[in-house]
Formats: sequence, C-alpha cells, structure tokens
Amino acid sequence: MARNSMSTSGIGEDMIRSIIQFGCAEVHAKTLYEKTRAELDNGIIDVEDKEALDAAIERMEEYRQDVDNYASLRRRSMVALFRMFDGNKDLWCQIKHLGIGAMTMFEAYEASDGDGELLDIAYDANKEFVKAASRFLGMEITECASCFGDFLKGDVK
Repeated sequence: MARNSMSTSGIGEDMIRSIIQFGCAEVHAKTLYEKTRAELDNGIIDVEDKEALDAAIERMEEYRQDVDNYASLRRRSMVALFRMFDGNKDLWCQIKHLGIGAMTMFEAYEASDGDGELLDIAYDANKEFVKAASRFLGMEITECASCFGDFLKGDVK
C-alpha cells in the first residue's frame, strides 16, 4: 500500500486519533441511552403516553445500535493499527481507556472556561496514553506526543 510520506502526522497517528474519537463517540452514545432510560425511570417521560414511550424506546434502540457500531469501528481500527506494528496486545484495553480518558479530560478543560488545573490533568493523561500506546505498538517508550508521532511515521528509529 502506498503511503503519503508528506503527511504531517502519518497514518499511525491518524489511526490512533480515529480510534480515540470512535471510543469517545461510543461513550457519548451510551450516555444518550442512559439519559433516555433515566428520563423513563424518573417520570420525565410519561410512560402512560404511548407515543412518548414508543419514541423513547425507539431512541434507546438507536443509541444502543450506535454504541455497537462505534465499538465495532474502534475495534476494527485497533486491529488494523496493531497489525502495522509488532506490539503488546495485552495493553489493548489500557490504551483504549487512557486514550478516551485523555480526550474526555480535554473536553472537561474546554467546558471549564480555561481551568488550568484541568488542562494540566489532560496533558498528564495524554502523556500516560502516549507511553502506553508506545508499549502497545512495541515502540521505544516515550511520553512525548511529538516524538511518538515521529516514531509512528518512521522518522526516528
């Protein structure tokens, strides 16, 4: 397969970003499912109103299907990425959770109107993610996202 050597981030880094985004979409769909379920359980949606009940049940099924679809995309992408490298599959769940956690923490920072402590936590979470991703892919261990990107592109051996 031909690769774009002029890419800023490279295929590996792009795939990792996609995996994290698919995982975050998975979590958001799960949250929408839980929100609708809670609205039913707590009487916010009138279960005696057949139309409202049916609509809520339909939304929940759509959200559940979204969770399954996004999880499948994430898993397929992780397998494709793993096959490009000679890594440690035992870290599969660790990089999934650290990647989603780092992204979600950054979203918390963005929602905070500039809370520097949350940005620091997001930065530290990303360092831990990069370190785990390095191990997952069987690469030199680094906490530096820029160095990690260079390793993924093959710019540094």
